[in-house]
Amino acid sequence: MRIGLFGGTFDPVHCGHLAVVDKVQVACGLERVWLIPAARSPLRDAPQASAGHRLAMCRLATADDSHLDVYATELERPAPSFTADTLRELTACHPNDVFTLLLGVDTLAEMPAWRDTGTILELSDIAAIARPGYANQLPEALVAKHPGAAKRVKVLGVPASDVSASDVRARLAAKESIEGLVPSTVAAYIQRHGLYGATKGP
Repeated sequence: MRIGLFGGTFDPVHCGHLAVVDKVQVACGLERVWLIPAARSPLRDAPQASAGHRLAMCRLATADDSHLDVYATELERPAPSFTADTLRELTACHPNDVFTLLLGVDTLAEMPAWRDTGTILELSDIAAIARPGYANQLPEALVAKHPGAAKRVKVLGVPASDVSASDVRARLAAKESIEGLVPSTVAAYIQRHGLYGATKGP
């Protein structure tokens, strides 16, 4: 089975995440996509919501799509979360599946600084999604460090969404509407638990 792996803090998961996944799934011929919430990225600030809340929101967001699932392995390991460790585990547990790592071209540009980049390129293909302000091409630094990267990385013309988790959080803190920015089930969960400064409700 061809499986896409879409990692991130998902703090919170939003409609932009789901829209991009849908487009990439078609573009890459993926049979399923797994959302993989990170405990904490080694290159990002710690998430605001707890692991339990972020996992619950991801499960709510994917509940009605038979092609999407949530894989909680990174939340079950000590932080920070390293992609190479996740791919080793997935390859061991699912030896007959073929994995494609989904990420933005901005994140692709950071890959030369990642831990065990060679292992990542060995164990998965990579589909890179366009991001405003970033070149829609394979980074020269990645090719210089890993000459075989060109055979493993596909830079897509699929545009990223305008929605961002930071904007959602800012709107919630300002008591503004997030209608249309996150799935309704996620919005209800955020309100019920009073996350990100939202007014706690039923």
